[in-house]
Amino acid sequence: MENGILQEKVLVLNKYYQAIQITTVQKAICHLVKGTAKVITTDWTTHTFSEWIEISKFYENGDARFIKSPSVSILVPDAIYLPYYKSLPRSEVVFSRQNLLLRDGYRCQYCGKLLKNPRDRTIDHVIPKSRGGKTVWTNVVLCCKKCNLKKGDRTPEEAGLKLLKQPKEPKWQALILESFPQHKVQVWKVFLSFAGINS
Repeated sequence: MENGILQEKVLVLNKYYQAIQITTVQKAICHLVKGTAKVITTDWTTHTFSEWIEISKFYENGDARFIKSPSVSILVPDAIYLPYYKSLPRSEVVFSRQNLLLRDGYRCQYCGKLLKNPRDRTIDHVIPKSRGGKTVWTNVVLCCKKCNLKKGDRTPEEAGLKLLKQPKEPKWQALILESFPQHKVQVWKVFLSFAGINS
């Protein structure tokens, strides 16, 4: 159970209160111990590690989740704040098969079929590679084997297929949130709204 808790996700904010990444509880606690981060709560209050230990005592008899050692119990933080970190959020999403699956919601972008089984998934170049189509966000979509076979080495129009939506480069914030449980998105909502991220 404790190992599972240590791998849970924590939102990281920079000194401008912008969401810059997601880390694990274990790494967040390391930042707190080193003094490079503070816990931030949804009322925008920040707490040092020693302050957070004291606050944790008020929640020990409730349903809150804790990391326990022989000498101390620490309430699992949902978000941390890096008061000395100025870097801005990443603006580009790395092009990868996993990120493509997330962007397209695991659905064929021609027929809309949910592709739960990895064996049913193919990646289609909207403009075929043989015609100069590139492997970029705006030219690649998730596709089922049936639609891919029907399309072949043609454009969607030539094959009588229509895209559900035009492929585009995703924003990292929206994409990264899709891969985590909805309850985390709800907890982080106040921070994400402040940064102008639609969750």
